[in-house]
Amino acid sequence: MLNITSLQQKQKEVAMKIQNAMTGGTEVEMQEAWVELHQSIADVIKQDFEEAHGNQTILAQRGYRQLTPQETNYYNKLIEAGKSHNPKQAMTGLIDIMPETIIEDVYKDLVEDHPLLSKINFVSVKYLTKWILNDHTVQTAVWGEINSSITEEITSAFKVVEVTQCKLSAFAVIEKDMLELGPVYLDKYIRTILREALLCGLEQGIVNGDGKNKPIGLTRDVSEGVTVTGGVYPKKEKIKIKSFSQGEYMPIVAKLARNEKGKNKKFEKVLLICNQTDFLTKIKPATSPQNANGEYAKDVFPYPTEVITSNELADGEAVLCLPEEYFMGIGGSKDGIIEYTDDLKFLEDKRVYKIKMHGMGKPYDNTSAVLLDISDLDPAYIMVKIQNDSTSTVSKKVK
Repeated sequence: MLNITSLQQKQKEVAMKIQNAMTGGTEVEMQEAWVELHQSIADVIKQDFEEAHGNQTILAQRGYRQLTPQETNYYNKLIEAGKSHNPKQAMTGLIDIMPETIIEDVYKDLVEDHPLLSKINFVSVKYLTKWILNDHTVQTAVWGEINSSITEEITSAFKVVEVTQCKLSAFAVIEKDMLELGPVYLDKYIRTILREALLCGLEQGIVNGDGKNKPIGLTRDVSEGVTVTGGVYPKKEKIKIKSFSQGEYMPIVAKLARNEKGKNKKFEKVLLICNQTDFLTKIKPATSPQNANGEYAKDVFPYPTEVITSNELADGEAVLCLPEEYFMGIGGSKDGIIEYTDDLKFLEDKRVYKIKMHGMGKPYDNTSAVLLDISDLDPAYIMVKIQNDSTSTVSKKVK
């Protein structure tokens, strides 16, 4: 039997296999990767059960939670339903909604572990169906008498987001021997499945979602009056950038400084997103000039810029954005979250459960992000001014 470290490493490798299958794999490869992920998670939990022997200190160190009475009661009912001869009928009778604390804990882990989710306006809406969003560009408190024009201006700052617009479903293969381990271990399994499913789905939606039954990504054109065809938002027009010099970069950053209504915004830094290959071959060389001592400077931008990688972006593409202006609300279904399903015909000998979520994500407006063409980005260089005489200077690039 593999030790716990080896099992955890295998789980990470399988999770990466899912990411690769999502970006360029077939449906069969996706299915196989998901089944492998479920098995790897189950193997880790079974190993924990064998090694911990119920020791709460060991379990806490390995990410197991002390369940609330409500959570324990929920999982006991889920286990009882799962052990029945007709789990589909038993699950239909399980009217208890998954406790909010379970979902909240998943969101907490997601935000702490994922750099992009920690930057955006990521909200757990629990079981709400609508969320009121303030675009933060209009003054929502005024001095003096309130007239109709002021009222219109204030109310225009608020937008209602239909959180139930998009559905996100994950599948949990729960074998009978997993049910025998008890509520604490089942909780860990369910939360891990939810976390991995949300990680895969959310990043794709936030970065590149086209808006058709999924979030509207940062790469999409959401300007007033944009033509949406069949629910699909078009991609933004790319802005070509060849260097991060002040003269070239700052005008692009300035495109984020006013909203579509012409109102000025305030921000202290921006976020640049690109894929891993472009980060290593384009962004890093373009922001790491070498000085006269042969040492490389790091992250040299004329304006405070943080770089995050996402393989949801194609080669030669990057997104420059204000991440706090991207709203993502995720919540559970009002009629419960877990249900038995026979949708996956390729798993006929397994008991499969569907974990249902709903949510919606979108930028505040079209000025929240710009799409860059970085295919011809030049390496950084040091500019040296050489004075020829008392009246003129010549600039030279020193690479």
